[in-house]
Amino acid sequence: MQIGALSGADVALRILSRGMLAPGGGASGAQAAPSVAVLDLQSASNRTSNAALSAIQALGATDAGGADNIATVKTWAKLGQFQSAGRGVVDDQLRDLVKDGKLASLGALDEEQWSRLSSSEQNIYGLVRTLQGLYDGQPKSIEDALTRHVSQVLEGYPESIARMKEGVANGTLKEASWPDIIAGYESELAAAQQGRMQVHAVDDPKLVSATNAFTVHNDGVGWSGSGVTVHADIPALQALYGTQNVLPGSSPYAGSYVITW
Repeated sequence: MQIGALSGADVALRILSRGMLAPGGGASGAQAAPSVAVLDLQSASNRTSNAALSAIQALGATDAGGADNIATVKTWAKLGQFQSAGRGVVDDQLRDLVKDGKLASLGALDEEQWSRLSSSEQNIYGLVRTLQGLYDGQPKSIEDALTRHVSQVLEGYPESIARMKEGVANGTLKEASWPDIIAGYESELAAAQQGRMQVHAVDDPKLVSATNAFTVHNDGVGWSGSGVTVHADIPALQALYGTQNVLPGSSPYAGSYVITW
């Protein structure tokens, strides 16, 4: 097993000084848990209406314009490697093309532009763009995973903590466990602010492994995508790194890792 560590100090300081905060909320460190935890990190994202594709979240490269998007998709529709996508099916060939960044990044279309695509071209557009969003959301390295998590904690936790405290104060959150939950969030926020988070690469599948199942389907309302499911032995990770605060993760680019504080 190879384990490499990267301190989060420079990451936290850079984000705090420049205000470079990524969107999204983080997750608290794992507490006492069953022997094996399964975390669905990309369970559903990038849903859009067939009538207005602008609802797809814009991720990746800058949009070159609706006309270029239409021309690109119509060209793809004539190629053999997009035959399955035209039928609304994601295959390994399409996954690899998107994962390796070999396809032009698609931007949003308005309703009139959308209507200029045939049904098979609409399938290609929806599948490719949703996959692009899924893969763009994956850490490209373990350093990137740490940067993203620190960003999420610094941006999302202060408001979450304030709302939880308000809920306890006004009686909305009545369970006795809430003070401990809030304390856990505050501890993780302090670790991010003080640069005490570290990331470790883990190549032992008994500790952290992942199921990569990047796929997209249209349920008649819009496209839904799913990506990575992480499997981790939380008690073993806690024992290995000497802390209760462990957050396992994985991506098709970075492999498996764990963030600790």
